[in-house]
Amino acid sequence: SPPGGGGGGSRPKRMYWPRCPPECSVYVGNIRWGTRWEEVRQHMSKGGQIAFGRIIKKALEDANDPRGVRYVSRGFAIVQYASPEDAKHAIDTLNGSELKGRKLFVRPDATRRNKGGSA
Repeated sequence: SPPGGGGGGSRPKRMYWPRCPPECSVYVGNIRWGTRWEEVRQHMSKGGQIAFGRIIKKALEDANDPRGVRYVSRGFAIVQYASPEDAKHAIDTLNGSELKGRKLFVRPDATRRNKGGSA
């Protein structure tokens, strides 16, 4: 196995969502396909300090891809801010803003808010 490797293969290292209060998590919808996370991050950072985020993707079978699957955007992202105040500021100021010609929906992330965490 190469130094720092996890047993070979080209699979990227898995990233896990950091634990943060649900009030810090924001849903960003209506993102144009092909938009990169860096573009979303730059736009959403106008609302406050971003701790973590990701464009949510789904797997599609693809016979032309060596892995047999490719991942495409589902048209939304989850952004976690450093504080509930930053998240609220982002919602208040960026809901309805435009990114790449699309009007974004920015609201509290109800999916993470409703997930009960048990340790």
